[in-house]
Amino acid sequence: MKALLCRAVLLALFASLTACQGLESLEGVNIQGVDLGVLSSASKNISAMADKTDDEEQVIGSNTAALLLQQAALLDNPALQAYVNRVGRWVALNSERPDLPWRFGVLNNSAVGAYAAPGGYVFITSGLLARMDSEAELAGVLAHEVAHVVRQHHLDAIKQQAGAGLLANVTRLAVQAHQASSGGSSGGDALANTKFDQVVTNLYTRGLDRGDEYEADAMGAVIAARAGYDPYGLATVLQGMATMRQDDAALVTFLKVHPNIGDRLTRLEPTYLYLERFSGNGSQLTLEQRYQQVLSGR
Repeated sequence: MKALLCRAVLLALFASLTACQGLESLEGVNIQGVDLGVLSSASKNISAMADKTDDEEQVIGSNTAALLLQQAALLDNPALQAYVNRVGRWVALNSERPDLPWRFGVLNNSAVGAYAAPGGYVFITSGLLARMDSEAELAGVLAHEVAHVVRQHHLDAIKQQAGAGLLANVTRLAVQAHQASSGGSSGGDALANTKFDQVVTNLYTRGLDRGDEYEADAMGAVIAARAGYDPYGLATVLQGMATMRQDDAALVTFLKVHPNIGDRLTRLEPTYLYLERFSGNGSQLTLEQRYQQVLSGR
């Protein structure tokens, strides 16, 4: 029960942070051994397997997000959190699931990472933000994570990896989460929480299938372009990672759970060729100055 309440408190803090900014919204790398990209995968896939409603998907997503917040705290920078939410929400509104209650948050972590959780939760690390130069790059990374949620890559991963017994435990956890939010409790809390944690942690450690990452790259570039950003933002971020020392502690986990960066860039080329044919000249934004001003706190 204590663990469940801890999750509820963390999630409440997460939600209140966005609420205080007047926003409706707050997307692998490693956070203390947990791969966030696949975690979102876990929850969404559980939702689909059990034929859950959208509300139940939100319950699983909120518990997943709370677990992530136990691994790495939100960065104490309201202005930056609000900015990332504005960019993320606009990007998500140009996706195929604009009506999800999208929430975006910046994690206080020096590692390079961005992660998605079911129901529209997307996180990015302060370490990755520090390595970016423009709002278009931020939009490209967030759009990649939004695409994971839209395509329900997490749902498919859980379908393949979880058995009926495990799904039953996670389903029970979702019910208990509702009980906890209304002051109730259940004797099975500890067991259900443990099973849920094991599922998402194991998925994070392995990462999503390469095909899912390639699809999110391509779809993310299209979503970013729809939102009016230079779609090459994601490619620029990947190119920057490629210039880092491959044994850099901030990058090691990211490389472990993602396809080769060169392969990702090569597979993005047809998408960029397509976008160049149909996009207007000079109409796509990069917004370097605005990004740098927000990041520097000016």
